[in-house]
Amino acid sequence: MTLFVHPMTLPFYSLLWLLPPLCLGVAIIYKTIRTDDIRRLPRQVLGLAVYMAGGLAGLGAGLWLILRYWP
Repeated sequence: MTLFVHPMTLPFYSLLWLLPPLCLGVAIIYKTIRTDDIRRLPRQVLGLAVYMAGGLAGLGAGLWLILRYWP
């Protein structure tokens, strides 16, 4: 029970390793509900996970540029 009282601290860059499993989990759940052909499910899940990860990377780069170069 002390884990909830004193949580572990992780460095910022190790938290980025939690994004791929999050994207993959959300893609699996979403595409399992929304697909009409189960044979295409692995390809659709992989495509959506890559799309989500790319969107997050683009959003992160855009926000970094705004914070870095905004007057």
